[in-house]
Amino acid sequence: MKTLVLIGQPVSQSVSPPMQNAALRALDLPFHYKAVDVDVADIEATVGRIRSGEWEGMNITSPHKRNVMPYLDALTETAAAMGAVNTIFRDGDQLIGDNTDVGGVMADLQAYGFDVEDEPVIVFGAGGSARSVAYGLMKKGCEIRMVARTRAKAVALANDLRQSTGGRILIFDTNPTDVGQAALGCRLAINCTPLGMTPNIHSTPWPDVTKYPRDLRYCYDLVYNPAKTLFVRRARSNMLKAETGLGMLVYQGALSFERWTGRTPNIDVMRSAAEAALAKKNND
Repeated sequence: MKTLVLIGQPVSQSVSPPMQNAALRALDLPFHYKAVDVDVADIEATVGRIRSGEWEGMNITSPHKRNVMPYLDALTETAAAMGAVNTIFRDGDQLIGDNTDVGGVMADLQAYGFDVEDEPVIVFGAGGSARSVAYGLMKKGCEIRMVARTRAKAVALANDLRQSTGGRILIFDTNPTDVGQAALGCRLAINCTPLGMTPNIHSTPWPDVTKYPRDLRYCYDLVYNPAKTLFVRRARSNMLKAETGLGMLVYQGALSFERWTGRTPNIDVMRSAAEAALAKKNND
């Protein structure tokens, strides 16, 4: 039985193990996926367990997406552009770092019909999730209207994204007036902040007094716990199509699965397992 692992600190709340193991069982593959809590001081030795053959592949979550990079042989184009790795796979005797977060979020947006190209999108946040979302959309010709609390962080991120994509990105503050201006002409709004995540379920990045613009059609929230965030519920109450980001977790996991096994997993099996695991954790 080959071992696949998720490393991070902490990883106890992750639903990736039941999701990936369900997909592996569905294809009757000789793999087992588990989560391992890893301290930063142990990163080199941990990556070495793949190189030695003890482990077959790896997912990486916070705070180690950058920490693993010095111990790899090569990066995919996306991982290099993101400056972050969430998947390690083998290519012969080489360890390759990839970032499937970008492909995951773009696949989920497309699956919901929230697919946009060559048009403006308002994005809340300036962290790692916002980087993945903005990069994927800018590669499709979208102008990003980034709303961020920390302007210096947003400026640094914007400079990186302009360099890696050649695209256009504008920065706005979080006050109601700026949010309203940023949203003008946008069909899609995306929350890449933790606002609204359990247990702080009564928060949202969209200001209470800011009206949804006439052109807005879709709202997408990377937060998926709770299953219906305030960001999503308010959008739906205003007759907008809105979804949370559990599908992004599923699709990025599916892309990692393909890197390790060479097989395409069943998305419905993965989603059902992730939903069941999330419900169980919330009821415990």
